[in-house]
Amino acid sequence: MPATIIGIMSGSSLDGLDIAQCHFDEANGVLHWDIINATTISFPDYLLSALKNAPTVNGFDLMQLDADFGKFIGIEIKKWCSQSNVKADYIASHGHTVFHEPAKGFTTQIGSGAHIAFATGIDTITSFRNADVAAGGQGAPFAPIADKALFPGYNGYLNLGGIANITLHTHDDRWHAWDIGPCNQALNVLAQLAGKPFDEDGNMASIGKINHAIVNTLVEMFPYKNGNPFGLSNAVVQSTWISYLKASKDNPNDLLASTSEAISILLLKHISPLTDKGGKILISGGGVHNLHLMQRLTSLAKDQDITFDIPARRIIDFKECLLMAYLGYLTMQGKPYGISDVTGATTDTIGGALFKALR
Repeated sequence: MPATIIGIMSGSSLDGLDIAQCHFDEANGVLHWDIINATTISFPDYLLSALKNAPTVNGFDLMQLDADFGKFIGIEIKKWCSQSNVKADYIASHGHTVFHEPAKGFTTQIGSGAHIAFATGIDTITSFRNADVAAGGQGAPFAPIADKALFPGYNGYLNLGGIANITLHTHDDRWHAWDIGPCNQALNVLAQLAGKPFDEDGNMASIGKINHAIVNTLVEMFPYKNGNPFGLSNAVVQSTWISYLKASKDNPNDLLASTSEAISILLLKHISPLTDKGGKILISGGGVHNLHLMQRLTSLAKDQDITFDIPARRIIDFKECLLMAYLGYLTMQGKPYGISDVTGATTDTIGGALFKALR
């Protein structure tokens, strides 16, 4: 059954609210899809600060932020729909991750679905990770189900978001997927120390000097684990790379150069043991716009005969929104996500909590 779904993503790098109007239809067992319209909405300063500090506030204030963020999302979606003549059957919102502790049996994404549904008048699906965590999984990554269905023909799919993650078809003819390590989160923090919101095109890193001791330390913090399921939380990123980098006496340009090198080396240390020579990997996420990072990654990958295919800009920027919309599409059809093999859950689950809008 065809459906038009607005996918919403608030990533760990906190560079804005990504929104995409996506359409799905199936004919003769073939899935057809399109990103019809898309935009990114910047966070106002008060909300950006609140989201950054969300893991440190008390329970009352966290619930207040959950409601406030949901209201913000709902109001912005309604405004966008009106201005751009956007219509949708459902909204699928990931929310902003505050806690992700699958080993302890819980994950927390804020951005109240009830408030989004009320503000927009559109049925809203949220809480996509919880069912997998309840079944003993990592609640991540989700990308495999969408990657294989929406972008067939690749050996793997790499996302360079706040955290880098990979979906990979391996030597044993299986699909593996896991979070590799920090990416844009760390780079943005370093740029902000120098008074910039982010390192545009990687220009600051490109003039920095690599400190190989820093590179080695960063890489060693996230060792390769044979492609086993692994979901990385923002809290771990903060307590490892970001804490270490903030304590360094090196200047920001050198730290950006060193961190970009560490990201590139770390990615290949995780990818190369499980992919065949000549592997072709689709790469997306905001990190693709970092020209210096991409230059280092592709240069190092040549030695291992791995190539990266960069898709159209709209897919680079809004692939995660497309993913959320597709998960919403599956949820409303009552279809499991089929990711237990990569998350470590005991069974495939149907995630998503539906909030009905008033008509």
